[in-house]
Amino acid sequence: MSKFNQPAASASVVHSSLMSFLPGVSPQARDDLLLANAFAQQVAWGDLDEGLEPDWFRNYWRNLAALGFDGKLAPASRKFGPDRQTPAERAVAQVEQLGSPAHGAVAEQSLQALRNDRQSLSAFESRALAKDKARFQLLPCAQQPNGFIDLVILHMEMSLRHSTSGFLYLESKQEVQVVDMRVEVIHFNLQGFREDYRKRAEASVARSSQRAIRDLLL
Repeated sequence: MSKFNQPAASASVVHSSLMSFLPGVSPQARDDLLLANAFAQQVAWGDLDEGLEPDWFRNYWRNLAALGFDGKLAPASRKFGPDRQTPAERAVAQVEQLGSPAHGAVAEQSLQALRNDRQSLSAFESRALAKDKARFQLLPCAQQPNGFIDLVILHMEMSLRHSTSGFLYLESKQEVQVVDMRVEVIHFNLQGFREDYRKRAEASVARSSQRAIRDLLL
């Protein structure tokens, strides 16, 4: 195995998202993707907090697309009926269906790691929760031979009976109801990001007083 490849899966919390990396994603690619995600979320959360853009996901998608992936329009909301699965279980099932079993496996492992890390879970929920709503993104990533990254983006919005810790792991019949879910596979051009956007994103994220990125132990 090349010394430039990551020998094992890894995961990190980025604001209200959970990024997972399959074995083979290089450390440089991992850093680029974490930074791009942190920057796109920072802009989207800032605009929402200031009342500039009420559609958080559309704004997030637009900002992430500008940094180097091939997506056009944001994916449409998926229709689904009542389900006793937890939001975490639903997310993994959708990722596996649209991506691959490998994407689903690393996503599931990462969600369990987040559940076991109280500090990272608290930091994640402090950004994801807003009154009776929660927003969550799950993004498993795989390296391709051509240098691109296959990235499954799953976005989920939930309605809560009250703001509660551990909402991702509660059955829908209890405290949480999934009201919107969108999922898409994109291909990220890391070379374009490095050449045109990395310095700007790095400077913006560095100025944030909040620790946006937290590594998890898988």
